[in-house]
Amino acid sequence: MSTGHYLHMSKKFHEEHKELMHYTSATGLFGIVTSKTLWASHTLFLNDAEEVVGFLDRRLPLILKPELERHVAESVRLTIQAEKASQQGCDLLDQLWRRFSEGFKEAQEKTQDHYVTSFCTASDEWVSQNGLLSQWRGYGPDGGYAIVFDAEGLKALLAKDASIYRDSEETLVFGDVQYDLDIGDFSFVRDEQVLEHIHRVKDRFAAYLRRQEDRQDYEAFDSIALLSTFWKHRGFQEEREVRIVVGEPSPKIQLKIANEVTTPFRRIYSFPRNGIAVPCIHLFADQKLETLPIRQIIVGPHPDKLQRKRAVEIFLRNHGIDAEVSVSAIPFCGK
Repeated sequence: MSTGHYLHMSKKFHEEHKELMHYTSATGLFGIVTSKTLWASHTLFLNDAEEVVGFLDRRLPLILKPELERHVAESVRLTIQAEKASQQGCDLLDQLWRRFSEGFKEAQEKTQDHYVTSFCTASDEWVSQNGLLSQWRGYGPDGGYAIVFDAEGLKALLAKDASIYRDSEETLVFGDVQYDLDIGDFSFVRDEQVLEHIHRVKDRFAAYLRRQEDRQDYEAFDSIALLSTFWKHRGFQEEREVRIVVGEPSPKIQLKIANEVTTPFRRIYSFPRNGIAVPCIHLFADQKLETLPIRQIIVGPHPDKLQRKRAVEIFLRNHGIDAEVSVSAIPFCGK
């Protein structure tokens, strides 16, 4: 059984992220507390559908195209082909890149599904006590709630989940989102483990172009898939998002390898949203927990926020949760 490995769970991560905020509605709060689970939604059905695609379309070319250009320049045959194509108004490099990119996207859709649950971290003490107005507007139009989790407690639960399912460092990841700063290099990436995955993608792609061992291509596949789930547009940077990302083989691949695995796949559920049955997984569902590691509940802006605070206090007490309940000082803005 895997013991589980988590990206970003370094000393720095613990120092910066002792608490993680999950914004939700009253229904979401009720469901999380009573079920003792967190739902992770399929990446194709995230609120911002461009998130994963944005990495593949904008950032991945900056990682791989230099390797492709170098490979073509070192090959007399490809250099001649590129020159002939250019004379005919075609860009051979672009054609080769598009072929690889589309092949990767197709392979990813067929072989691996990814599920995400998200948290925000506070940039200062005031935000940690009152939340972000953008999140109250987005996730709690009728007031909303922020569930403040203990990061170390979540890590321990993920480690237990990894002992139950067939998880690894590529299929169960707990870490910081990277915000794309629209510059041509990766100087804005401070996390060493993210940089390691970027260098692995480059190295394996170069080996793939040289037609070395096939396995190296699969290692690059895992790293690309992982990076794509932790990359967002800089417009979301104030959220300081932390994610749990779980990768599961697609239904077709599960059938193919069912006789080869000794630990179970995760059960896939669905919930209705905007006329779509959104696929999701229920984290910690098989651990039979007494409670989740909840430190605090922040009641969002609302005319009846003090009444809501009292209701939440009673609700938590009835479910054996000893957590502070506070009220956001952000003025009520309505819908």
